[in-house]
Amino acid sequence: MDINDIFNETVTHTTLNAGKNKRKLGGAPSMRELKEGGYGIVDSSDGTAKRTRVEDVDDTADSAEEYASSDDEGGRFFSDGLTAKEKGVMDWVDHADELDATLDPASVQRLVVRLERAVSKNTTDRVNHPDAPEKFVESEAELDEAIQRLQLLANDVQLLKVLNDLGALPTLVGLVAHENADIALDVIQLAVEMTAEDAWNSEGESPEERAAVVAFISDMAQNEFFVVLGQNLRRLNEGGESSEGEADRQGVFQTLALIENLVSLDVSLAEQAVAGMKLLDWLQHRVGKSFVQSTIQVDSNQQYAAEVTSILLQASPKLREQAGCTFIDTLLQCLAKYRKHTPDEDIALEHLENIVESICMLVATARGKQAFLEAEGVELLVLLQKQPQVARLLSLKILDYALTPPSPNRTGEASNVETANADTESRAIAKRYIDASGLKYLFSTLMHHGKNNMKKLYKAYPESDERAVNCLAWLLRLTETGTPLHWRILAKFVPSPADPSSWKSHVDRIVELNTAYSERVKEAEDRIESDSDLDEEDGAEERYLSRMDAGLFTLQMTDTVIAFVAEEEQVRERVEQRLKRKGRSLADVCSELAEYIATKRSDTLTAPATTTDNAKNLSALLLEL
Repeated sequence: MDINDIFNETVTHTTLNAGKNKRKLGGAPSMRELKEGGYGIVDSSDGTAKRTRVEDVDDTADSAEEYASSDDEGGRFFSDGLTAKEKGVMDWVDHADELDATLDPASVQRLVVRLERAVSKNTTDRVNHPDAPEKFVESEAELDEAIQRLQLLANDVQLLKVLNDLGALPTLVGLVAHENADIALDVIQLAVEMTAEDAWNSEGESPEERAAVVAFISDMAQNEFFVVLGQNLRRLNEGGESSEGEADRQGVFQTLALIENLVSLDVSLAEQAVAGMKLLDWLQHRVGKSFVQSTIQVDSNQQYAAEVTSILLQASPKLREQAGCTFIDTLLQCLAKYRKHTPDEDIALEHLENIVESICMLVATARGKQAFLEAEGVELLVLLQKQPQVARLLSLKILDYALTPPSPNRTGEASNVETANADTESRAIAKRYIDASGLKYLFSTLMHHGKNNMKKLYKAYPESDERAVNCLAWLLRLTETGTPLHWRILAKFVPSPADPSSWKSHVDRIVELNTAYSERVKEAEDRIESDSDLDEEDGAEERYLSRMDAGLFTLQMTDTVIAFVAEEEQVRERVEQRLKRKGRSLADVCSELAEYIATKRSDTLTAPATTTDNAKNLSALLLEL
């Protein structure tokens, strides 16, 4: 190729428009901005900017030397060939992002002005050319960029109040209902960026930054942001196969991300958002609906909806009460799908675990327990525990929460009447579980019975031992002593003509767990005792928390089971024999039970019983449970 052809190349319409489809930068800088920025613009005597001309160049030796030096470096063939003004413009463009990144109220005002102009132009174009999208596509791109520029405020969230002062919030809320879902998504992403923990907690907890973000979302809510957000959520079509369907799926994801951020930011704001968006109804529908062909497979937003449901129910007692009976019925239907198979994909397993967590939060309330009974949830748990699948182990967590009555009212969250109702419902759940032959499968899990698949699951879910022991302890406590229901449980631990040997393995298993958790708690105590930096008060609290983390509660639940079954003399002798092998005794069991009872009552820890008859001590402690 002849090198002269390069310099003789003709500039055509095609070459001029080569970069037409690239994202455009902001508007061109004014002369004043260039001059103030020091980008090669000089003033004339009359105050107007003038272009540097050849006549203005001082024809001095220095200039000649500079020209010669330039020529030595390559001359006109390798120099940039730009005038001082053109260099100034290019320098301004190179540093445009840095100028915007330096935030102050004035720069925020410029961003808002740019947004308002883009909204006005786009509205005008859409009104004038409603049937010609090519006529307003450029203004829509400018509007898209103007909204995204506001994300710079995530670097200094305390400037968010400027948006409210300038009246920009109604504009942003209105854009959520824009005909183009991408514009609505831009506003949602802006809210996600502002509420993300990195925005208000990037360098440690900052009450001022948190308060600024809370005020921003509250001001948005006053402009019906949550109402419009809920309407936008329902217009999105996640089932589409085109690029629009992908954009709608992304819109749903970002909306759920915003709710998750609000829970971390301020639970009351999350509750307000759920109410304004009518989100519980939408979540109830979405957690059970998959947009993939298989009824077993789970799509990503379905899993995220289940996760957000779990997060909301854990964070807010108010939302747990609002969820209602129909919600728990929907969750049980989702759970039933996993009765005969273990999810083979991580996303489906996460969906199952979130469904289980949500059910646990609901059955922890009196209304939830009643709804659980009415929806035949107990029978479903027994069906799940029959199958050698992961749902067998996860169902134990639901049973644990369903059997556990709420603690006596200390915080005002539940009345004493509600607590009594929950205790009644817990007893009803225990009765129905025993009548449905659930004990068979509970003890099968406790003893780790099962084939290869279950052996792997027991290793993957070691907490199933804790759940099984908790359920067993509550079944003993919720059934009255001397009744047939109570004897059906104790029969698993005493000899019988029909099964003269299995009771020993059941007793040995309970003692085995008791000694194992005792060793864990002892190790935690020793670690705290070796820490000399803790004072007496902090040391006592730290010691208790460390023991709880090590499994103190499960140890106390095994103590409870031992206290019930050791009333039978033959069983008590075997328990004492097995405990002695590990350096423990029934006196240790009594001591731990006394501590549990005292802690449950929020009393000062009382000393264990001092009589030498451990059988009497256990009987007395059982009356206090």
